Parts: sequence; structure tokens; C-alpha cells
Amino acid sequence: MHQAGEFDDWEELKEVAGVISGAGAYKPAIVLDKQQAESNRAPVALVGKVYCQVDAQYSTIGVGDLLTTSATPGHAMKAIDPLKAFGAVIGKALRPLQSGQGLIPILVALQ
Repeated sequence: MHQAGEFDDWEELKEVAGVISGAGAYKPAIVLDKQQAESNRAPVALVGKVYCQVDAQYSTIGVGDLLTTSATPGHAMKAIDPLKAFGAVIGKALRPLQSGQGLIPILVALQ
């Protein structure tokens, strides 16, 4: 990756630790943290069902597809080659997305 959003050959980012909880109008059900909320903090879902921004421009997303990081900032995409995505899988799609970008429920299962 060079400048923000510029990629030569896309590779899944293994540094991703979870999905920011509370996408769109959805709020996290429970936050297990006793620290004061700050403007630069966000709850990260490490397990469970959450809504996630996904991008289907690279491949159609079906129910049960493994999801990984996308070249589109803040979005996930279908892990086209699960072996290559090993260590960078964020979860499984619980709804399909045929094309474009959208907000779908996923089951967070870091792998």
C-alpha cells in the first residue's frame, strides 16, 4: 500500500483484529470496558453477529462466504482464495450482496 487507498497488488491485511461495532444506525449490545469513552475510541467486535460494510465489486458475496479486508477502505470483501486469506478472515457473510457496496450482517470469526 502506498498512499491512502492506493494498492499495487491487493493482499489481505493480517493486522485487522475485528469489525467496528455499531455500523450505521446499529449500536453495540454490550461493551466490556470500564474506561471513559473518548472521541477516538470505537468498540471492536471480536466475536458474534454484527453489521459490516462490504464491497462486492471484486466478487459476488453469498451466504456463508468468508470475508476479508478489501482494497475499499472500511469495507470487507469475499475471500476469493481462503488459503491466501488465512490469518486475515474477519468472518462469514449472513446475507448475500450481488454487486456494489452495502451493509450486511456477518458472523465475526477471526481466523
